[in-house]
Amino acid sequence: MTVIESIFLGLLQGFTEFLPVSSSGHLILAQKLWDIPGNLFFDVMLHLGTLLAVVISMRKTIWQAIVNWKNKKLLYLIVASVPTFAIALLVKLFWPEDLMAKLLPIGFALTIVLIVVSHYFAKPKLRLEQTGIVPVIVTGLTQGIAVLPGLSRSGSTISVMKLFGTNASDSAEFSFLLSIPVILASAVVEIWEVATTPVGIPWYCVAIGIVCAFLSGLVAVNMVMRAVKTKSWIAYAIYLVVPLVVSLIVLF
Repeated sequence: MTVIESIFLGLLQGFTEFLPVSSSGHLILAQKLWDIPGNLFFDVMLHLGTLLAVVISMRKTIWQAIVNWKNKKLLYLIVASVPTFAIALLVKLFWPEDLMAKLLPIGFALTIVLIVVSHYFAKPKLRLEQTGIVPVIVTGLTQGIAVLPGLSRSGSTISVMKLFGTNASDSAEFSFLLSIPVILASAVVEIWEVATTPVGIPWYCVAIGIVCAFLSGLVAVNMVMRAVKTKSWIAYAIYLVVPLVVSLIVLF
């Protein structure tokens, strides 16, 4: 991998992580279209860059959730993370990695459906604390299923929360907070595995990719938090038709 490729993938990861378009799906397409060798460790490290962006952008919310531990927000994060980890572990242990890319069009299609359905049928008026435990569990399950490439983690979790009646702003905030434990866990697992095996990519390229993902993620998360309050996401569903068609052409 070259420095230019690591910069490109890092910026792509950061900008698409928080938009409802699937960062993993875009990374796979970019690697296929430009013949960039795929590397799971590098992809996870890019997610670590976006994780840092979330932590910095939402530091006040995170601190309040920790300090006010009786608040339902921290409880909801823990409850939602359990099914996410369970599904992710099952996929890690039993799902062939080479099969994941072939499911890319399905993931894009599911993201489109969720965005459209939540746009036309959701009535998001509740605060997160009023939502209840069942929607939180379902959101955690949804995030676990979003390991499927092309199925946007943020798009699917925010859409599900909105369908349960949670307002768009709280849904987006909860979705971003929910990404923290799963990304951190994935990074720890990959770092542990790579400790005894060659990375296959120069470490300076990994570092550059992380920095680019962090900077573009910092911009993206703030853009989404502002946009989600006033704008419809239906335009993203229309946009996703493009990567859906491209993935069908590239993969099949």
